[in-house]
Amino acid sequence: MDDIVKAAGMSKGGIYWHFKSKEEIFLYLIKKWMSETERELLDLLTGTDSAKEKLRKLKEYYLEKINGPVSAIVYEFTLQAKDKEILNKLNICIRNSKRKSIIKNYILSAIHKGEFRPLDADAAANVLISVFEGMSLQWFTQHKDKKTLEHTANMALDIFLKGVLNK
Repeated sequence: MDDIVKAAGMSKGGIYWHFKSKEEIFLYLIKKWMSETERELLDLLTGTDSAKEKLRKLKEYYLEKINGPVSAIVYEFTLQAKDKEILNKLNICIRNSKRKSIIKNYILSAIHKGEFRPLDADAAANVLISVFEGMSLQWFTQHKDKKTLEHTANMALDIFLKGVLNK
């Protein structure tokens, strides 16, 4: 808490006026981070680039984020948190994220433009998110070999594109 007080330039009382606990501060920061992530996803997945190029940029974005401190903190917090109410709030925050709808809308747009074949956009968004989150989990639990991670991400994107691109 002392580190938070120092970084915020506030007193402990001032911080506790706004937040009941360190966990509440964490949840607030996660919501803020998710909001920023949603804006970044929108930027990546809109515009005039091809659907394939947008996915390449999305892959690079996720590779960059995996190395970031927020992913590690979320993963560590989830493993160590004992308070079921806080974990429930974190799960609700993640479920309420707009990232799935952003990715789903991108897929629907690619289908509409004829770049992707007709498919279940909701399921395809789940697949794409699962692939990137699965790579994140492997990164944290098995190895932190960047070359292997990049190779896996490239392979995953190639497999996904072969399944969705309109031939």
